[in-house]
Amino acid sequence: MGEIILVVIGILIALSINKLNNSYQNSKKEIIILSEIRENLVADTIQINRIAKFHKTKKKEIYSILHLISQNKPSEENRNTLLKYFTTGTIFEIKEFHSKSVGYANLINSGNIELIKERKLRNLITQYYLSTSKNIGAMEVAKNNTRQFKEYIIPKTISNWSLKKLTGLDFELENQEYVVGLNNDKKAISSLMQMSMQIDFSGSVLSEFQKNIKDLINRIDLKIKTTDK
Repeated sequence: MGEIILVVIGILIALSINKLNNSYQNSKKEIIILSEIRENLVADTIQINRIAKFHKTKKKEIYSILHLISQNKPSEENRNTLLKYFTTGTIFEIKEFHSKSVGYANLINSGNIELIKERKLRNLITQYYLSTSKNIGAMEVAKNNTRQFKEYIIPKTISNWSLKKLTGLDFELENQEYVVGLNNDKKAISSLMQMSMQIDFSGSVLSEFQKNIKDLINRIDLKIKTTDK
């Protein structure tokens, strides 16, 4: 009986040690994956800041173009400024936000999402990456609107003067003054306003992402700090 009791005690001790070891290994894996997710979140913050800077520049250019159109004056300065916006400006550019989700993808693909033991933190991480994936549709709409505006406005800006300015070559096109006439072009004006509103909408979405990122990083830092102790 004594030997049996000793064997049972030995088995229980071995199981306890194995359980502690597994718990320790899982904690190490949790910290590794959380650290990777944290790095991805920091990268997202940097990307959002760059996009916000770009949006500020683009919106400023949009209102400058609207101002020029509203003046309806075919001066050399106005022509040069408008041509510059339509050739080297940001008006036809789009900066898309693509969340860096390598850490989260590794977690999901491993099938070990339960490694993140704190349910609240786990749910917040999942919600963040689901929300960033849903933003793709809005970005596609912005890209299509920008492309359609470009296809519409470029032919209106082509003239002998603009081609000579850009290429140094002479063409026999019908002369047109593209500064005059755009001030009553509803499609051009509405497209510019629509792009401006899309920038505002995108800015509000990215601002919300920023808040979520900040909260997640704080929670991850607290978790790592607590686990290290």
